[in-house]
Amino acid sequence: MSEILLKPIEFQGQVDEFKDATAVVGGLKCAVDKEDVSLQCVDKLVEGVKDLNSLIESFTTFATMDGDTMQRIKAKWMHTDSDIATKTLGEILLG
Repeated sequence: MSEILLKPIEFQGQVDEFKDATAVVGGLKCAVDKEDVSLQCVDKLVEGVKDLNSLIESFTTFATMDGDTMQRIKAKWMHTDSDIATKTLGEILLG
């Protein structure tokens, strides 16, 4: 039998760290100023940077959803824990 233990305060710290890191990554934006350079390799570099910025936006969207999900997991866990704490052993065992 396995045991799952969620320590709410420690988990909230992890959620907060995750959200902070996501905000840092979400704030990243790369740019290339090619000025008057007309080289195919520079054009490819600019294209790659645009793709990287798009990837960062997608990552930020998904990471933000993950952070929100982590918060909901904690809230559901705490609610369930609170429900169980108010029941007697008989109520828990017999439903």
